[in-house]
Parts: sequence; structure tokens; C-alpha cells
Amino acid sequence: MDTRSIAVVIAVKELSAAKTRLSPGVDGNARRQLVLAMLTDTLAAVRAAGLDQVVVVSPDTSVAEAAQASGARTVVDRGDVLNGDVLNAAFAIGIDHALSLWPGSRIMVLQADLPAVRPESLTAAIDRSSDLERAFIADHSGTGTTALFLNAADLSAADTLRFGAHSAREHRRRGAVELTEDSGRWPDLRIDVDTVEDLLTARRLGLGTSTSAVLERLQLDEQT
Repeated sequence: MDTRSIAVVIAVKELSAAKTRLSPGVDGNARRQLVLAMLTDTLAAVRAAGLDQVVVVSPDTSVAEAAQASGARTVVDRGDVLNGDVLNAAFAIGIDHALSLWPGSRIMVLQADLPAVRPESLTAAIDRSSDLERAFIADHSGTGTTALFLNAADLSAADTLRFGAHSAREHRRRGAVELTEDSGRWPDLRIDVDTVEDLLTARRLGLGTSTSAVLERLQLDEQT
């Protein structure tokens, strides 16, 4: 597999508005630390998988600094809306920027909150998607999407990007092939974090070093 042909696009909200579903167990400052830590661990896995064409879209300067420290290119999120969601618009901005930098690349749209993801899962998913025009990985609930694969020749962001509620169903309806019909495949790549329960599940799978350090300071336990 030629990983140089893959461009990774990640989007992150303004930190003050990110991961509010972690409340009340995690306060605002801790949530900001967690978002940055999860992004850092996600990017570390991406780089360890040999993927060095990475774009991070965000309105937040702290996110941009963390992304740049990991070697990613950054783009300012303008706050547009696409398909009813600012996240879809941010991904579309990132895709356009990635293709301007690396024309002809295949695109992997990746969530930023995958603190347990392993490089080998990323490379396996990329390999499995290589012959498909559109493919996706459902999250652990089966309703969301943690990664979406698109070929440059097939790109039409307005028609394809459907992140948000029931995104797995919506991506499937638009012709994307689900790579995780086997629910046991790549559990680390399917755990995106929205709740404390998700965070504890990710910890059982094995967190990246940055998220692990923040979680240790928070001293969350199974009863939180």
C-alpha cells in the first residue's frame, strides 16, 4: 500500500464548545485538555501509520498549534454550514485544501477524538478501502462515522459528507461501503469519545500517551 497517496482531513471545534456531553463529570478546562490530548494521540497514530499528508481544520488557535506541532497543515474554519452541520463544512474546506496541496490523493476524513486508535488499524482500513470509490467506518454504536474514504475522482463534498446524527446510515445511502460490518474489527478505530463512558471504554482498549496523562489527572473511574 502506498500511504503517500492518502491525504488525511480532520476537523475540530472551538475548544470552548467541544465535548459538552462530558459534563458534568468533566469541567470546561479539563474538556479542553482532553480534546487537545485526543487530537494529539490521533495525529500520532496517523503519523506512525506513515501518513504525512494531513490537514486539520479548526477555528481554535490552540488546536492549530497542537496540529502544527504534530506536523499537520492547518486551515481556519470559517464557520460555514454544509448539509446542516458545521462539521461537514469544515471537512469540505479541509478536503479542498488537501487536494490543492496534494492533487489526486485519496482522502481519509477522520474524526479527531480517537484516543485509542492504533497505526495498524489505520493502515488496514486504508488497504481494505483502496479499491472502493467510497467507504466508511461506523463508530462503536453503529450509528456514527469515525472515518470516510473518498477517491479524488469521485469527490463531491456536498453530496458525500453527512457527518452528524445517523451519519453511518446517510453515508451508506450515498454509496459508501461499510468496512466494519464485522463488529469485532478495529475496535480502537471505532471508539470516538462523546461521553465519559466512551472515554472509559477507550481506556480499556488502551489510550495514547497524551490522553492517558490527562485522564490520570482527572481520576475518572467506572462510577463517574
